[in-house]
Amino acid sequence: MPLTAKRFRDRRPPLKAAVAAVAAAGLAAAALTLPATFAGAATVQLLANPGFETGDLNGWVCAGSSQVSGSAPHSGGYALASVPGAQDIAPCTQTVAVQPGAAYVLSSWVKGSYVRIAATGTGVSASNWTAGTEWTQLGTTFTAGPQTTWVTVTVSGWYGTGAIAVDDVALTGGAGTPSASPTPTATASPSPTATATATPTATATASPTATGTAAPGVVRVANSKELKAALAAAAPGQTIQLADGTYTGNFVATAPGTADRRITLSGSANAVLTTTTGGGYGLYLNGAGYWTVKGITVTGAQKGIVMDTADHVVIDSVTVRNLTMEGVHFRNSSRFGVLKNSTIRDTGTLGDGKGEGVYVGTANTLTDRSDYVQILDNVIGPRIGAENVDLKEGTTGGLVSGNTFYGDGLTNKNFDDSWVDVKGNGYVVENNTGVGTLNDGFQTHTQDPGWGCGTVFRHNTSDLTGASGSGRYAFDITNYDAVSCPVTVTADNTVTGGDGLVNPGIPVG
Repeated sequence: MPLTAKRFRDRRPPLKAAVAAVAAAGLAAAALTLPATFAGAATVQLLANPGFETGDLNGWVCAGSSQVSGSAPHSGGYALASVPGAQDIAPCTQTVAVQPGAAYVLSSWVKGSYVRIAATGTGVSASNWTAGTEWTQLGTTFTAGPQTTWVTVTVSGWYGTGAIAVDDVALTGGAGTPSASPTPTATASPSPTATATATPTATATASPTATGTAAPGVVRVANSKELKAALAAAAPGQTIQLADGTYTGNFVATAPGTADRRITLSGSANAVLTTTTGGGYGLYLNGAGYWTVKGITVTGAQKGIVMDTADHVVIDSVTVRNLTMEGVHFRNSSRFGVLKNSTIRDTGTLGDGKGEGVYVGTANTLTDRSDYVQILDNVIGPRIGAENVDLKEGTTGGLVSGNTFYGDGLTNKNFDDSWVDVKGNGYVVENNTGVGTLNDGFQTHTQDPGWGCGTVFRHNTSDLTGASGSGRYAFDITNYDAVSCPVTVTADNTVTGGDGLVNPGIPVG
């Protein structure tokens, strides 16, 4: 569907469950006009099955409730339909080859209470979203960087915001190449909310130094040298399986997987990554998106598991412990990551307030867009040497749910006096339990104008017994305005001890 010059609505990042309130508050989008030099350029449709007219999800890798429906499509006979759940954005993705330096337009016809389209890849981060009950054309533009050879197109809804429909998706632009993987047959989720990793389909052989393969695409390793070789040779669809034992060194992965062929690093809790010096990162995923790290233990380094520019990383059932700084860090625009079912403890062992359990984003910058990170069903503590969770300004739309927090390691040496500090926008913090704190349970802060807003706190349990700070609230909201900086604290949150559920002036409802 070639595009002529037109305007697309370009909205601010969503404030999660407060989408309706934000829209009502008049945060209208500025129009986005396509560059005149590009509007008339020759275009090539890069997506396979863009209108779902095959009657199925051929060409797409989808998760959640996504399905093809013949009920009232925008055009033709079919459209994509889904109803995202409370912990599911129901994404559908397609990875395509692009030409470095070329300009592209991503567009789609959409309807629903929240619908998002995005294109991501090396040097590319373009997205837009809208909400409406009628079909609306949504679009965004980007220029491929000098090293950009592929992008992943994602269409999705948002956690529990209602039914969505998507039709006539188009990625058009300079002389690109048809989809790199136009007919994936797997329907395993590319989303970080997936609870299992699809069976590897790659046929790559084992690393020359590995001890052998159990099946095509599975590399078994039993020592540090083999692990480093396997990480260096990792390919989409591959599983690196660690035998029980100690792996000494700083381990780095740079090769990304793909939406339909993730790379998996797995082992039991007795497969332990450690260092002899106590420095560096235990496991560093540098540009290595679409990885699953499962079951292993990371200990003894400066920082535990660090992601840089690594989207859709899933960290599942790991143990991260005994570190001089933070446990898990999503950084440099590492989006759609998930940390779940894991234990993080004994961080910040230097006692200088720099041992966050989970750190999302980068302080004092808005360029780190580590958005849509989910922190689910973890035990964070005991002895976390800073906040259990620190969500930095510049990040948007994450979910912190079902975790257990311990505040016995807080130091107040780096302003750490609560379990969770939210400086980003549009987070949902729900169903968590916290015990022991210096001051508050949960805090919001505005480190930069327009940030620290839109968070929804619901159904959290706070035990502030023994807190001795100046606030001592379950929720200390330091910047609140019903229109420009909404924050929601629902009445189903509970508190024991302290001075109350919220600081004065903050509504509860």
